[in-house]
Amino acid sequence: MVHEDPDFVVALAAAVNRKFLARSAVITGQLPGHGLRIGDDYVVVLRGEQGASTHRPVQVHVNGSVVVTLDDKRYEFQSDWRYGEVRIGGSCNGRPFTAQVERRGLDLRVNHNGLCADALVLSPSAAELQKLMPYKAPPDTSKFLLAPMPGLLADVVVKPGQAVVAGEKLAVVEAMKMENILIAAQDGTVAEVLAGKGESLSVDQPIIRFA
Repeated sequence: MVHEDPDFVVALAAAVNRKFLARSAVITGQLPGHGLRIGDDYVVVLRGEQGASTHRPVQVHVNGSVVVTLDDKRYEFQSDWRYGEVRIGGSCNGRPFTAQVERRGLDLRVNHNGLCADALVLSPSAAELQKLMPYKAPPDTSKFLLAPMPGLLADVVVKPGQAVVAGEKLAVVEAMKMENILIAAQDGTVAEVLAGKGESLSVDQPIIRFA
């Protein structure tokens, strides 16, 4: 039962990555003798919390369809998916499926049947090097209101020490001749206003810090 198999998302990530590689291999302007060589052996690195990861070796072959071998299981994908599309549909081992695949930097985020996986598909040698990479925790921005886009801070309607409730208006950012109202995601207290009215903002610039 492919659709109930949790390894399906691992195999799908490997299959989609193979299509990305096929596209990269035909990009013009590559130096003679230094073009992209597509192998058969890969490792799907599943991202976990706090830098934890699971390495799943796979083999990928193309014979009209994309065939992924994972442990003792075989997944044969047929799909008309094209580069840049988020939705992917087709069949796996003869059974129809629909999933969602998004490229996030080097990772692929795969959603299928209620399961979400962040996967990085690497060559075996690159996967060994990836194990040595130190984990850098992302910054905690839960106490900040960040600018969602570059623009002009048209107004800040709260002051330090003021209590706010979820959904309350906090600030207005003007971008592309449109005013974007920023609201509180949760109840809290304003500790500091970090940007002033009329200031030009960059994306993700802190506007307000909460206590």
